[in-house]
Amino acid sequence: MQILKGDIQEKMIHAAEEVFLERGYKDASMREIASRAGVTVSNIYHYFTNKDEIFRTILKPVLNELYAMIYNHNAEQMTIDVFINQDYQKASVQEYIELVSVHRERLHLLLFQAQGSCMENFRSEYTDLMTRTISVFFQGMKQKYPHINIAITGFFIHLNTVWLFALLEELVLHHIKKEEMQKFITEYIAFETAGWKELMNV
Repeated sequence: MQILKGDIQEKMIHAAEEVFLERGYKDASMREIASRAGVTVSNIYHYFTNKDEIFRTILKPVLNELYAMIYNHNAEQMTIDVFINQDYQKASVQEYIELVSVHRERLHLLLFQAQGSCMENFRSEYTDLMTRTISVFFQGMKQKYPHINIAITGFFIHLNTVWLFALLEELVLHHIKKEEMQKFITEYIAFETAGWKELMNV
């Protein structure tokens, strides 16, 4: 029976993810990935330019989710209710739970095992982008709601994103039961929302 190209590629990705999780990006070899996938190294290069491209392919689903979290900060589409609406807060809690539950291993690769790859500076690059995006979001919200305070330091906004990574790291490292995770994240969202409300005089 002929094996489809997509199946071979999927087999390579699965084998590579196993090797990356065991050894980290830096110490993973194309030879071992090929061996586990049951193909030759040259065969891998028919599908991927290099090891970095395989790594990026594995991480793409979680990267898409993380960048969606940034671009959801759209002042044109959001209202001041985001700071007081319980349904919005519940949706935020669920977003974090799904992110960690679905992508735990990919998050582990991204946060702890990306040294030597094009993703090794992801944390700082993401933090800078999130800081700029939230600053633009505040400007848009100020136009819609002139009474709110947006005189918040860029460093505090930056630090808030750093806390996000601390949260994700702890959730990835500690296998917390889903119900416990929900309680913890609910506390985190409530604490963060109350802080923003206080700072912005909402």
